[in-house]
Amino acid sequence: MKTLSRLLAKASSINDLLSGFLALMGGIIIVGLMLVIFGASISRYLFGQAVAAATELSAYSLLFVTFLGAPYLAGKNSHVRVDALPHILKGKAKAAIEIFAGSLSFLVSLLLAWYGFNSTYKAYVDHEVVINILSTPKYFLLAIIALGFLLMAISFLFNVIKHFNGSGTRQ
Repeated sequence: MKTLSRLLAKASSINDLLSGFLALMGGIIIVGLMLVIFGASISRYLFGQAVAAATELSAYSLLFVTFLGAPYLAGKNSHVRVDALPHILKGKAKAAIEIFAGSLSFLVSLLLAWYGFNSTYKAYVDHEVVINILSTPKYFLLAIIALGFLLMAISFLFNVIKHFNGSGTRQ
């Protein structure tokens, strides 16, 4: 049993490191997005030249920031959630609600990850492209959604395990 506990602790630690790294990458993308928008503004107003791809890059950046940061927030229980019931409950009732909500979140995230990976594969096989200035391969955009949901599912699973073990919410 101690070996399983150590294995779960190590896996949880790796998940935390990976989620933290991806959240950091999301932060870097936000800084890059700020620079792109600043550069596009300067280009338009000083030189009369619009940077056509800036709008697309902004939209794609927001997609990536969302799905790179979501696993980190899920792991820290800092994601958007309704906590009225857990807030008023105590002890085993609160743990039961947290386990139920975490399990449901895990299953929904896993389902969305599965759907996302299937959609990504189909877009890749069919060579689908978003018709826009950059002609972005669709699978590139779908892959981050699938990966984000998979990593969120893993984070939710670790939260459920912690509640089963009585450790409560990860902080």
